[in-house]
Amino acid sequence: MRKLLSIALCLPLAACTIGEDDPGSGGDDQGPGGTVTPPPDGSLVGLISQDTTWSGTVLIGIANQSATRIDSGVTVTVSPGTVIKFKSGASLDIKGTLRVQGTKDQKVTIGPSADNAFALVLGAAPTAGTLELSYVVMTRGNIQTNAGSKATIVDTKMYKSAGDLLIMNGGTVNMTYSQIGPAPGETETTHCNIHTGGDANTISITHSNINGAPYGLMLYGGLNADFKLNNWYDNTTDVDTQPGVSGDVSGSWFDGAPPTAGSSATLTANNLATGKLTDAGVR
Repeated sequence: MRKLLSIALCLPLAACTIGEDDPGSGGDDQGPGGTVTPPPDGSLVGLISQDTTWSGTVLIGIANQSATRIDSGVTVTVSPGTVIKFKSGASLDIKGTLRVQGTKDQKVTIGPSADNAFALVLGAAPTAGTLELSYVVMTRGNIQTNAGSKATIVDTKMYKSAGDLLIMNGGTVNMTYSQIGPAPGETETTHCNIHTGGDANTISITHSNINGAPYGLMLYGGLNADFKLNNWYDNTTDVDTQPGVSGDVSGSWFDGAPPTAGSSATLTANNLATGKLTDAGVR
């Protein structure tokens, strides 16, 4: 059901890299003879070169210092109830499409095999990646978008990243009815829930909970970003801005004072809610 070519093309990457065109691409170390030998633990390594479906438990590994990659034009569909685990040093480089289709009763779990960090990295144009998450719980990972890529996230909870969690270096993010942050009593390690950089960002994050981190949002790149109708709480700083950015947090609820834009930045905050929104977060 899974076919791997014997080529590994992408170096693993560090979390929270802003400003690179494609932090998921690196050297082409293919190992001796250009081959990748699957590890004896059955973990998935190398290049995924044809459409496939994952179910049960899937272990993402690392071979020859290279990340596992979904090739351009290839779709990997993840079935409800699947558990995806990343070994230490492993990342998934998405040049094609990763479609994760959990349900309310059978969520997909994405996390480390131990307590290691990992990344889902969407390739940049001309091999821009696509990520679709529905009813997912992700811990210890981060998502990185790049120019031309697209992430659609709905009814998903993500928290406990090793650094920043949703990192935009370009591309499009459309997130609804989700949560970036812990539930009461859960340990949190994320530094910034959402960190945007660069100029070519299209951002719509609505009807969601953004909570529990030193920074809820570092709006450091993007114009007319849509952050309406969210709950912002238990963050040290809800929204931090850099000059030249603009966003709209109208209709949202803040557990403290509403945010104010920094120098040469614009934040619109109309009709703010007086109590926590009940139609935000995972349904």
